[in-house]
Amino acid sequence: MEIEVRLFASFREGRFPQARMEVQNGATPAGLLERLGIQLPDVGILLVNGRHANPEQALADGDSVAVFPPIAGG
Repeated sequence: MEIEVRLFASFREGRFPQARMEVQNGATPAGLLERLGIQLPDVGILLVNGRHANPEQALADGDSVAVFPPIAGG
């Protein structure tokens, strides 16, 4: 199945800002992060289809996954 992945800020370094990826049925955001070399504790915000997501939830064909590092500002 195919999903869309969007990486933000420092996660784009050495990777990509946006890509379509093939993943196996039953894939999870946690597995996707591992595949991308991003450790779960380094993730500040994880969204699937624009909603906060559990790293272990199953992804479906056509899902959009967005990954943000912790964000600070003032």
